[in-house]
Amino acid sequence: MPQIELDRTVADLNNRAVSLIEAGRYQEAEGLLTKALTLAPERPGILFNRAEAHRLSGDLHAARADLQTALGLDPESAEIMHALGLVAYEADDFAEATKWYELALEKDPEYAAAWNDLGVIAFRTGRYEAAKTCFEKAARLDPDFADAWFNLADTCDELGLKDERLHALDMLQKARIKAGEESEDFE
Repeated sequence: MPQIELDRTVADLNNRAVSLIEAGRYQEAEGLLTKALTLAPERPGILFNRAEAHRLSGDLHAARADLQTALGLDPESAEIMHALGLVAYEADDFAEATKWYELALEKDPEYAAAWNDLGVIAFRTGRYEAAKTCFEKAARLDPDFADAWFNLADTCDELGLKDERLHALDMLQKARIKAGEESEDFE
């Protein structure tokens, strides 16, 4: 198969699989991505997408394996490191998740999702001041990051910071409206 046709076929399989993942049809997506990988096994993006399908279907072992292979192909990818953190977090391995989030932040200190997820671990382990710092950083890096604002509001509530909580809720509402989501009224 000529390279241009191969690239087109692989891209089509990948794009169809991403649509299936978004629709919650993970096994079908895994099949298409496996087919794409037989044609182009050296593409970390396809491995990353198959790992996401595995993770969302609950197969954390397969997700981790695909991400480790992808990281071997692209060892500088903060996105892959962050995804390894998500897999570890879902396995309730907070130490491993923290390690991966911190490695992602070493590669990309402005990776808002990694800051947010590091804050989630701090929150879940009762380190509210550390969580607040992480959520503030995530929200500062991406002012439209609704999850960071929600998490910051929740953390401020735990810390008894009423004014900061109200500000975070206001920003959450703005982020949701901007994203076209329905917003809730908060007290």
